[in-house]
Amino acid sequence: MKHPLKKTLLAMCVGAAIQPASWAQTESNEPATDGDVLEEVTVYGVRSSLKTAQDIKKNADTHVDAISASDLGALPDVSVLEALQRVPGVSIERFAAPTDPDHFSTEGSGVTLRGLPNTRSEFNGRDTFSADSGRGLSFQDVSPELLGSVEIFKNHTADMVEGGISGTINLNTRKPFDSEERILNFSAQANYGDLEGEVTPSISGLYSDRFEVSSGEVGVLLSYANSDLDFRSDGAQFGFHTQDDQGRFAPINAGIRTTSTNRKREGISAALQYENTDKTFSVLAEYISSDSDNNWLEYAFFSDDAGGSVGSDAVFSGNRFVGGTIEGVAGGLGPQTRAQTGNKQTEEFSLNFGFQPTERLALKADFQYVDSTTDVLDLSVFGGVVGGGTRILLSEADAPTVRFLAPQGSGQSDAEFFSDPNNYFWRAAMDHIEESEGDEVAVRLDAEYDLEMDFFKSVEVGARYSERDQTTRWSNYNWGNLSETWRGGVSTFAGSTNANGFQNDQTGAFSFGDFHNGNVGGLPGGTGIFADPSLVTSFDNFLAAFGGQRHVADLADRGQDGGFYTDAEINSTVEENTAFYARLNFGIDGERRLDGNVGLRYVNLDTTVTGGQTFPSITGLAAALLPADVVAFGNGFRDTRAAESSYDTVLPSLNIKYELNEDLIVRFAASKAISFPGLGNLRYNYNISSNIQTDADNNTATLRSFSQSSGNPFLKPLESTNIDLSLEYYFDDSDYVSLGVFHKDMKNFFSNNTVETLVTNPSNGVTQLVNINQPINIDDASLSGLEFSYQQFFDELPGIWSGLGMQFNFTYLDPSNVPQQNLRPEQSGSQSDADRAAVPDFDLPLQGLSETQYNIVGLFQNEKWEGRLAYNWRDDYLLTIREVNSPGSGPGVPTFADGRGQLDGSVFYTVNDSWQVGLQGSNLLQDEVVTSSLAEDGQTRVLRHSFIYDRRFTFVVRGQF
Repeated sequence: MKHPLKKTLLAMCVGAAIQPASWAQTESNEPATDGDVLEEVTVYGVRSSLKTAQDIKKNADTHVDAISASDLGALPDVSVLEALQRVPGVSIERFAAPTDPDHFSTEGSGVTLRGLPNTRSEFNGRDTFSADSGRGLSFQDVSPELLGSVEIFKNHTADMVEGGISGTINLNTRKPFDSEERILNFSAQANYGDLEGEVTPSISGLYSDRFEVSSGEVGVLLSYANSDLDFRSDGAQFGFHTQDDQGRFAPINAGIRTTSTNRKREGISAALQYENTDKTFSVLAEYISSDSDNNWLEYAFFSDDAGGSVGSDAVFSGNRFVGGTIEGVAGGLGPQTRAQTGNKQTEEFSLNFGFQPTERLALKADFQYVDSTTDVLDLSVFGGVVGGGTRILLSEADAPTVRFLAPQGSGQSDAEFFSDPNNYFWRAAMDHIEESEGDEVAVRLDAEYDLEMDFFKSVEVGARYSERDQTTRWSNYNWGNLSETWRGGVSTFAGSTNANGFQNDQTGAFSFGDFHNGNVGGLPGGTGIFADPSLVTSFDNFLAAFGGQRHVADLADRGQDGGFYTDAEINSTVEENTAFYARLNFGIDGERRLDGNVGLRYVNLDTTVTGGQTFPSITGLAAALLPADVVAFGNGFRDTRAAESSYDTVLPSLNIKYELNEDLIVRFAASKAISFPGLGNLRYNYNISSNIQTDADNNTATLRSFSQSSGNPFLKPLESTNIDLSLEYYFDDSDYVSLGVFHKDMKNFFSNNTVETLVTNPSNGVTQLVNINQPINIDDASLSGLEFSYQQFFDELPGIWSGLGMQFNFTYLDPSNVPQQNLRPEQSGSQSDADRAAVPDFDLPLQGLSETQYNIVGLFQNEKWEGRLAYNWRDDYLLTIREVNSPGSGPGVPTFADGRGQLDGSVFYTVNDSWQVGLQGSNLLQDEVVTSSLAEDGQTRVLRHSFIYDRRFTFVVRGQF
């Protein structure tokens, strides 16, 4: 793949902004000293937004990067998550889940900071979360229009709420007192994706004003955002590769898929602010709501388990297959229709009081309530090709090509074969449901006392208490066969009824055509036959068609006490967090100013996880022949219980900022931080199964093992000692350059392990050895890195060229023995998770960590025009240590995402003082997203997936009055 630097040179010349030039913001210099004249500098548009972010960084108490409100809308970032990718050290994921690279997500779906996923999320410095098996907020569900700024804290101070060893991402909403003037603005957008071909609307508006009252001043703010976005991704995939007797690797099958997604998001914020006349008392009440629907429909034609053999026309490059025919693909090949409907909602109510009883003492009280819900329904219908023997023509040239061919000697042409319903049968159906909810109450008290001393400036103390109560319900994917030769016959799409009476004629043609840059191809004539989408977009339709027809119990019949979920799929957790801190602020004023803080934070976390244990039932021949103590242990006993754990620690921190001169700053930070395990990994459901072999002919029974898979309610938090050192040079209002290095020493990583343990059945006291698979804490490790940032407008250039500017940042990461955190928190407690727990014995890099990444942004601004062109590059990285779908490969093959860049841009024109119009473009180069798998030898990388997704264009109209 060509290096993208040549593509980004253009980015030094053009780009996009958000605010019209006439929508000016006035910024003042530092307070004037005696004899000086106070000079006011007016900056606006691109410069205003960059200056705001720069001031946050420069004046912060620790190492911080920031995004201003204007920057959040300057480029076509449809969520906060996509805007974060432009910050040094931040990477985002674009797959639906790292362990499932078959499903590409056009919109970003996860964040790592400095190579680690252990990041804390906040609204206005307070806790926030999405109700799932994780712990933090789904940033992709937050409307950027609601925010005033985003702060990315890369180290800590004692007053900050604990929870992120990689850092803290704080989303600041707008406040009424942020502006001296009344604000009334709105934005309307028309969004278009070139693959999906649909135009969808987005609107947002904000009203904010301040009113004088007899006792002081009152501010009111109302903000609303509603976004509707359609997008599509097309992909080709090569199947698992096997090695022949010549040491060459070739795929056993292949597939194609196309996924259309509709994402609707609604955000609301409201704030009421009051301050008395002498500014000694203030109140701020806020409400925030983020409601996101994410619905997608997928058509795929692939084989998930059956393979063929390489034809005589195969072409190899070294030991890698690069083209040819896969012959005789067995009956696992066929069409799939799949849909997922999901909703995530988070609401927050907060009330903050400020009181200054004396000139030296300031008090604050903060109250917060968070409520979050997550609901997901995932339905699939699989078809198969009757008889097998299908052929697949593959090529890696340019973009991968996958074309399906009729079996040899079928008597039908390729087009006739794949358009004949008699050649397809109903193979299987699968359903999955998630229904989770959580809430949290938090109370915080803070006090600051001015010491009025030359060196020691002030002391801050505070306390915080929170209680989080969350229940996650996450069913396993309930796959069940509908018809198959080994079940007595197949039921064809043409209506054959010789398979257990199953019949459903809801099938329809779907045109794949030639998509994916015209290279994937697919089904001859562009048409395949798939289950009708109404079967997977309605649960009622799904149950009416397939209820009672599969070889597994329906979801509604699986629960031990009714309902969709087994005990192992329900996790109820209550966490009580108590924290106290003390922080001393110090400094030296003068020509070389020094500012700093040192502090301690004490944290105590008490956790109660409700669950239970289930013992197997040993009956029949096994009960008659096995030893009495084995049979007594396997008596089917079940009970419910709660596991309680407690953890406490002290977190020290030190931050120093030293001004070598007015513009040159040296910054140092050292702290201890912790990151709590995902709630799913605390799951307390110990379900013991028995592996017994019986032989009725010889009248024998042998116990192979008892096994158990569960979460671990006694996991300790991941701990880290963090050190940051940076040099920052601010040489103009919106111009700076900085270089920073950091180092983390970490311990208590989360991983899976299986241990043989003595377990006692509490109903009778019988004890047996059980192989227990569960999350554990393992190993120490370190991570070091470098971050460079540069930002400048070239005012010294002549004429129109003086409006040019650029941004550039670069991140390098160097991990040392960082262990893989190979957990799937939503599925801890299931046997399928235990089966995937093994990590391949390969020398693998840290999952999710790119060694290098950079952003380069070209800027332009004059009185009427503003523009940005931004290129983001991320180096290749290990996407997952084991794929979910890796047929024939044991625990799953490691899969890598190849290095890739994305070019986005926008341009805006200021019509007059009130109106601005613009055009934004995303994914302008539409480069492929490519993944590769590690073959059995642990060295050879072979092609796994290739995706493309929409170029997205947005026409924007903005008004301010």
